[in-house]
Amino acid sequence: MSTTEVLNDNMKENQTRRALLVIDVQQDFISPNGPFQDSHMKADHIVSNLTTVLPHFRKHNGIVIWIKADYSNPQSEPKYLTRSEGKQYENIPLNDAYLSSTHKTFPLCIAGTDGQKFIPEIDLLIKPDQDIVLTKTFYSAFTNTDLTNILKGVQEVHICGLVTNVCVQATTADAFFHGYKVFVWTDCLGYRHRERHEIGLKYMQQWYATMITSHQYYRQSITTTATIKSVLYFVNGSISSWRVMIALYEKNIDFEAKPIRVMSKPKETKSAEFFSINPRGLTPTLVDTDGSIITESLAILHYLEKYYPNTLSLMPVEKADYIKVLQRIQESQNLINIYEPLEEIVLKTLEHEQSSHEDLVLKTLEMMAEELVFWEMYLIKTTFIACDQFTLADCAFYPVIAYLIHRGLNIERFPAIVNYVNIIKTKTSAINAHPKDWTETGGEINIFKVVENILAKCNEESG
Repeated sequence: MSTTEVLNDNMKENQTRRALLVIDVQQDFISPNGPFQDSHMKADHIVSNLTTVLPHFRKHNGIVIWIKADYSNPQSEPKYLTRSEGKQYENIPLNDAYLSSTHKTFPLCIAGTDGQKFIPEIDLLIKPDQDIVLTKTFYSAFTNTDLTNILKGVQEVHICGLVTNVCVQATTADAFFHGYKVFVWTDCLGYRHRERHEIGLKYMQQWYATMITSHQYYRQSITTTATIKSVLYFVNGSISSWRVMIALYEKNIDFEAKPIRVMSKPKETKSAEFFSINPRGLTPTLVDTDGSIITESLAILHYLEKYYPNTLSLMPVEKADYIKVLQRIQESQNLINIYEPLEEIVLKTLEHEQSSHEDLVLKTLEMMAEELVFWEMYLIKTTFIACDQFTLADCAFYPVIAYLIHRGLNIERFPAIVNYVNIIKTKTSAINAHPKDWTETGGEINIFKVVENILAKCNEESG
């Protein structure tokens, strides 16, 4: 079937357009008589899960693309993808020389041989009148193929098949850099070495894709057909609101963002309408699709993790890492609690009285420096704030440090924190959640610059 016919028949307007890439489920990889012999891969679970999900995937705006490797004439040089423009792609690793290359160490998937064919169970799943079969010659299904043209109009790319840490990973990375939202179906993958498989999963989750199972996709796609959305009442620039928005975007939860103005008179948080939702008159407040109302940012983070199980998990599996995430979430309040007296002095104290708070200013700056040392130590050990996975702890902490930088905090003395901020601020979720019309540094009032001037004035008066 032609690409145009597939897109016209399977994809309706105003719906998310998605494609499933099923990679290299071929006899050479799976047959015990193939090149890998005793270390051949298993595919029963892939066939079973795809048998269940594919009819639903096709019915709900999905195109299925079966990828077949042909390593008859291996290229000697790797072909690197050009980095896409945009902040979300900065500091994200491209495929290395190995993954940008192709197989060439021994005969594998040679055109015209039985080994290059799909296994018979897969052949039975292919619908020639609806699906597309694409041959690739590199590890990535995007290299030297027409895949980008086939995927025109597609927003989501779902990926499964063989081998997790090679062709699946190479294709996943390229899909991310082509601008798709990428999902890897973890229950439909094949591998020869579990350790390499797990490293590949962790790497893809860290940089490129959401890890889900085929059945999670199935359940989530059913629930998202409803038009009702959760509603988040938030204040632009509020650390608490910022935390929740990052989590919602990271978990790809569809929601309606309702900004609440607190500089208006009277404050919108003090309106009768808002008090009926949250009697404390505080944001963020999340009203879920079933009418549940959740307040307090950290409580909302835990709620989203618990009651949206079919979205990207922001809690690690390992017990030690899980404990650290819980601790870091609570610790994230320390820095802002220490900082708050500076805002009180700068924003709420008459200018001629500010120098009388010299001791408090000095003590606060000292305590902030000591607290930042803790976070620097954490980030020397791991990529993200609690472990090497982006978690709820990052949702809690990143808005704190980003807010302080916006208020003029200089973090050059803390290179690990600098690196962390540079990584997080390029994530799509962080970009989408960033306060509207906010520059990264030098906010309307540079708190730390004012504090510096207060101390300079105190020195002049004492001299």
